[in-house]
Amino acid sequence: MGGAMSGKFLRSMIGAVLVSGAFASWACRNIDVVTASYATLAEARDAGAVAAGRMPEGLPAGTHDIREARDTDTVRRWMLFSFPAAEGETLKTLIEPQEVSLEGESCDVPGRIEWWPVLLRNRLNGAQISATGLRTYKGRNSDLVYAVNWSQGRAYAWTLDRR
Repeated sequence: MGGAMSGKFLRSMIGAVLVSGAFASWACRNIDVVTASYATLAEARDAGAVAAGRMPEGLPAGTHDIREARDTDTVRRWMLFSFPAAEGETLKTLIEPQEVSLEGESCDVPGRIEWWPVLLRNRLNGAQISATGLRTYKGRNSDLVYAVNWSQGRAYAWTLDRR
């Protein structure tokens, strides 16, 4: 009986270690995500965000209320910004002209990035996104996708999860 009991105990301990290791790996996945906020595009430039490639070159000059986050261990990044409606044509130079569906795509944004909208988290629902007035596009010459509300002058950009 002692041998059977110690075998069960050993298997239980191994299972607990494996589960704990998997949880620790998942919990630490987003530990290297860094965020920043800028009032204006000029402030973001002065901070080096554009030169470092954390934000695309070519955003409208009047871009403001900017938030960006990036995972320093991967290429994952997220940003949101507002822009003057009159400068929408400038933003269009950064995106492909045709709208794309993001139905079924995934956006695995860390939970601690509280400014990222719930609608654009996890598995994406194209119909719900479109119903809010957002139009979605692939970035031109970049790995970003954009969700833009042209009438509100608000945009979100991020890298899609490719697993």
